[in-house]
Amino acid sequence: MCSKENDSSYEMIEEGPASKVSRIWAAISPHPVQWVVVKSATLVRRFSKEPHDIVKELRVLSGLDHPNIIDVLSDAEDTEWGTRTLHFWMPHIPIALSDLLASPRFSPHTLSGTYLDTGSDDNSRESSRTSIAQKIMFTAVARSVVYQLLHALAYLHGPANRIAHRDIKPANILLTPDGCVKLIDFGIAWRDRGKLANEEGKEGDEVDSEEDDLWPEERPKMYFEVSTGPADESTCSPYRAPELLFGTRDYDAFALDLWSTGATLAEFFTPLRLVSDEEEYFGGYGFHEEEEDDEDADTEGEGKDKGLQPFIVPRNLAPGTETHWERDTLFNGTRGELGLVWSIFKIRGTPTKDTWPAFESLPGAKGVEFTVVPSVRLAALLPSLSWEEDEGNEKDLGDVHSSTEPQRASALDLITRFLLYPPEKRMSAETALQHPWLEGNMLLPDKYPFLDSLVGTGTGAGEVEGRTLGGLLSRILGRGDGDM
Repeated sequence: MCSKENDSSYEMIEEGPASKVSRIWAAISPHPVQWVVVKSATLVRRFSKEPHDIVKELRVLSGLDHPNIIDVLSDAEDTEWGTRTLHFWMPHIPIALSDLLASPRFSPHTLSGTYLDTGSDDNSRESSRTSIAQKIMFTAVARSVVYQLLHALAYLHGPANRIAHRDIKPANILLTPDGCVKLIDFGIAWRDRGKLANEEGKEGDEVDSEEDDLWPEERPKMYFEVSTGPADESTCSPYRAPELLFGTRDYDAFALDLWSTGATLAEFFTPLRLVSDEEEYFGGYGFHEEEEDDEDADTEGEGKDKGLQPFIVPRNLAPGTETHWERDTLFNGTRGELGLVWSIFKIRGTPTKDTWPAFESLPGAKGVEFTVVPSVRLAALLPSLSWEEDEGNEKDLGDVHSSTEPQRASALDLITRFLLYPPEKRMSAETALQHPWLEGNMLLPDKYPFLDSLVGTGTGAGEVEGRTLGGLLSRILGRGDGDM
């Protein structure tokens, strides 16, 4: 159990309508005193935010064992102040994928000017070498994070667990100092009990029990109020799958994770934008009127034809303004659910009988009539795609919503296979682990257990450009050149 903490050893990380997350200095037996995270939420239904369920979250996490899923160290219930509250403790992991994405060093391009000291010299050959090295390091880290996330999802979605996370996004993907991915926040997870069987072949209801969950959930009465994002109803999570936006209560929960994974992976390659510290920033294609104006960008990387630039520095930033970098999301959730729907349609095209045959069967599909627009080239919105794809040899599948095209060794190809309208067509996590973009040597944390599942003749590389995965993360996040 947890030792008694004091005020000087306590820090609130997040306080929302569903739960509180705090960092404390505590001893969790049998571990020594260390920084840990405690998540707390009420056990009283009338005070709980439906469908967030801390009972289910603890139950699900306690039954999982995977290096890319957060561990539970201990749990306890208290009745202080006359109400029942459940707490559970987890390791404190200070880095989120959202931190990595907000770093201008996490890019295959080199930013020029006064906004970032890149350390390049005046010699053109040396500058070129540094640029190529940066591309190699960026790709190595990106592939590693995606590979580990897919391992976590393949484990969750597989026949032994049949669990869908339903809130995949950068803030819920943590990174240890040595680069090990940890998936967190299972408060709205879904278990498909109808198809679950354990090793003895018992049916799902014999494996564990949902009877104590605050918000039990069964088909065909599933929650569509998942992956919603901020509590502010005027915004919506840009990682939310389109079928949820039309009120369906009977859907493929695993396909939600795959769409969200595609939107998250796309964000590795979207523009970085310099914004004022006083501005509450929300990115997303179409949010900024000036974003297609190439003159607004300051970059050494060449953008795609008529596309966005890797780094965008707005003209209206006054000299001396305190600024920071933010990564654009692929889709724009700043205008609520209808705005997110239109953002998706503007990129992937308005659904038709060919691209999404079952679309009109969704409860809300006929409630609003959308302008019919074609899809756009995804590559034009992802200026940080690797330089091999800049040559124009890779086919942009932006207008394709089927899985019949031959796979290509590019991140763009993998992204597209997640962002398909028909949920049943989206590439599974298990299949994605064998995608050609993930072939070859993979930079992984020390002692990562799944080296035998690497595609082809690939091995787990210990270093890239003389740095371990932890060393690269440290460099990208500006925490020194050594391992964190």
